[in-house]
Order: sequence, then C-alpha cells, then structure tokens
Amino acid sequence: MRPPTPLPITDRPVRVGILGLGQIFKLNGAAYIDNEDSEVVALCDVDEDKVAGAVERFPAAAGFTDMAAFLEADTDVVEILVPSPLHCQVTTRVLEAGKHVNLQKPMASSLEEADRMISAARASGAVLRVMEDYLFYEPLEKLKEIVESGAIGDPVGFHMKMVGTGNGGWDVPVETWMWQLEQAKRGLGILVFDDGWHKFALARWMFGPIRDLMAWIGETPLGGGFTMDAPTTIMWNHTSGLRGVFDITLAIDTYMRSDYYSSDERFEVTGSKGFARVNHCTSYGLQAPALEVYRDGEVRAYHALDDDWGSSFRKQTAHYLRWLRTGEGELLLNDAMAREVLAFLFAAYDSSRNNRPVTLS
Repeated sequence: MRPPTPLPITDRPVRVGILGLGQIFKLNGAAYIDNEDSEVVALCDVDEDKVAGAVERFPAAAGFTDMAAFLEADTDVVEILVPSPLHCQVTTRVLEAGKHVNLQKPMASSLEEADRMISAARASGAVLRVMEDYLFYEPLEKLKEIVESGAIGDPVGFHMKMVGTGNGGWDVPVETWMWQLEQAKRGLGILVFDDGWHKFALARWMFGPIRDLMAWIGETPLGGGFTMDAPTTIMWNHTSGLRGVFDITLAIDTYMRSDYYSSDERFEVTGSKGFARVNHCTSYGLQAPALEVYRDGEVRAYHALDDDWGSSFRKQTAHYLRWLRTGEGELLLNDAMAREVLAFLFAAYDSSRNNRPVTLS
C-alpha cells in the first residue's frame, strides 16, 4: 500500500470542515478554538439547532444540513463525527470528494467496510486518519516513556481495568445513546467495541502488534431489550511475548466524579524491577496522583501531569495538523494501524462466541 502523504500547506491555516455536531463535538470542536494552524470554515449536521449552536462557536464557518452542499465548501480536511455505523458510507463519500479525513473511532462496523475506506483513500490520494485521544493523554504518554526508559526493568505484563458506572459526569441525552444501544443489539457492545477501541489502540501503541487473544464477553440486562457488555475479560499476547489483560466491570449505582464520562479507568505496567500505573483517565475515582512508579521499595508520584482528559483531544488534533504540514513522525492512528485495532475487536467477539483463542494474522 502507498503510504499517506502530508498536505503541502505552509503559508496558511488548514481549512477544516466538521461533519456531525453531537456530544463528542463539544470536545473535538474545542481543539480548533484559537488554533493558529487551522480554520473551521464549514459545519454540517442534519439537526438545524445543532448547526446553529455550532456556528455560534465558529462564527466564520458556514452551516449546512445537506452533505452535498457541505462537500462543495473549500475545505482541506473533513472531521467526521457521525455515529460509527455511518462511517463507511460517509467516509468514502468524503474521500471521493478529494477531502482528507479525520475520523472518530471506532473506524468501521466491519473489516470489509474498513477495507473499502482504505481503498477509497488510496484511490483519491487522500489521508485517512482515525482519531485516538488516549495516546495523547499526558499520564499515559509519560507511562510509555517510563516503560521505554527501562526505569521498571523489562515489561512483563500490562493490565487495564474499566468500571462503568451510571452516576456522575456528563448529562448525556438518552437519544445520544440510542444508536449505540441499537448497535449493541447487533452484537457490538458499548464497553467492548466503543470504549474497548481506546484500550486496544493504547496496547498496540505501547507494546506493538498483537499475536493472539482469548475473550469472555458478558451481558447485563438494562431493560427495554437493551444490554451492557459486562462483565468482560479479554487477554492477549503481543508478538513480543508480553501478555495484556483488559477487565470490564459494570457498577451502575456507583457515583464517579467526572467532567466527562463516568467510567473509572486504571492502567498498570509490571516490569521486572517494579511497576508503573496510571490511576485515572476520564474520571477521578481514586484520589491519587495521576501516575505512580514503584521501584526498589520506593514510590514516586507524579502530581503535575495534565490529567484533564479533554486536553488529550486538543493534543491529538494538534498532532494531526502538524503531521499534515510536515509529514514528520508516525501518524496516529494511520489507517493501517486503525484496521489492526478493529481486527482485534472482532477477534475478541469471535473468541467469546466460540469459547476459543483466536490468532490474528
């Protein structure tokens, strides 16, 4: 496959259009405010009220409710924030219009859809990038730096834990969840497919490709025919031999202090000489430093890291804009790596359904 190439834009801001103005736009849109590398020139959603509200945030942008008209706007990049079941249909249409794409995760609803999207990108010469803010969350960036420095010896295990709760954080309208709940009825759950994307992208970024896995995906009824995909445990081996574990628990009556989603998350890398752990991400369950490192009987606590999850959205957008201008470094997530993450997710469902380990090609 021909690798994506950056835009030759050095003398002006990158012109951005944003397609989909729902809940996550509150975070993604903020990344473009007072951003000298970009100019939001077009906004689109089927909901007229959402378009009007977005234009208030970006007065210089034109508002659209019709996608065809939106694609006529003079944009370099389209940020796609529509529900993931629409990703293939919308992304291929944007790529065929000659626009570069910055796509919300998960990448697609099937590997076949992902392949069609990648093919459309190659045919048009456009860059298809899938967002992943966890890779730009400062405590997790620092965790990776500590592991790679050898400060805790050779990594011998990676453990991630997520507790989904029902109290605290964003007051998300029920209609915002409906497409995800309907998607869960088709077998792609919120906690494994949507949130799990973050976790497996993180594992891939920190420790490289994954060789095989075993998954047990549970089910908890919510009423109305809807379910939540917990309790769940997924284990995997990286090609390096390192083993990882992701454990998901549902504690619906637990209050979790958060400015975002009410999910308690922890990440721990065990090394041959110690361990390092990130104590929170989207919420503040443990009243502890964002990052702690144990070595030789002593604990070092990192209190000054930026542990506001919202900052990771601004940093991941800055990364993309910088890559488009310079082509320097690795684009995260490029479409090939994003497809690996998607393949891992579907392999987990395959493993759980058939109660057997699955080897990834």
